[in-house]
Amino acid sequence: MSWYRETRSKIYTGFRWLLSPLVKAFVRLQMPPAVISAAGILFTGVAFILMYRGWSNGDGWGLMRAAGGVILFAAAWDTVDGEVARALGKTSPKGAFLDSVLDRVSEFIIFLGIFLFFGFGKLDCALLFALLFVSYSISYIRARAEGVGIDCSVGAFDRATRVFIIGVALIAIPAHMNWVIRGLLAGTAFTAARRFIHVLTRKAKA
Repeated sequence: MSWYRETRSKIYTGFRWLLSPLVKAFVRLQMPPAVISAAGILFTGVAFILMYRGWSNGDGWGLMRAAGGVILFAAAWDTVDGEVARALGKTSPKGAFLDSVLDRVSEFIIFLGIFLFFGFGKLDCALLFALLFVSYSISYIRARAEGVGIDCSVGAFDRATRVFIIGVALIAIPAHMNWVIRGLLAGTAFTAARRFIHVLTRKAKA
């Protein structure tokens, strides 16, 4: 998976470059990283509203695409709080905890918007909820593993990847989100299984 990590690293570097002026401005203003983290939820809320407006208009794929753009911006914004915290020397376990909790809330809002406004049938709704469960399982497995001293960052379909794929799919193929969800479910389930096996085959630190 070296090609994946290399590609992801390039994308992340691009986001950091694009947002570097904003990071510098926040550092000059001594903006608390927690405030920046909380602001990310607002962008996800905007994406939710755009999905609602696209649904209520009946033929609002343009608004759905706009929602995808906002989701991608929110994903990029998620790197800003960490950059500012490091620049200000304010990294802390509490900050990491808050960021993790807000990430879960943000992801739930995105899934809720897809569930409410894309007119999925029963099967696709069930698969969407399965994806939400597996997505949270990935985070839980990692948290529990790190709690006993085992690094568990393996697997391709972490939150950042899932959100990026959803954002791009909303822009490019909003009419086929059900197939995107199916693909994400397969990849995310594989990542969850890989992390589970990874933890069981490693020794915890004493």
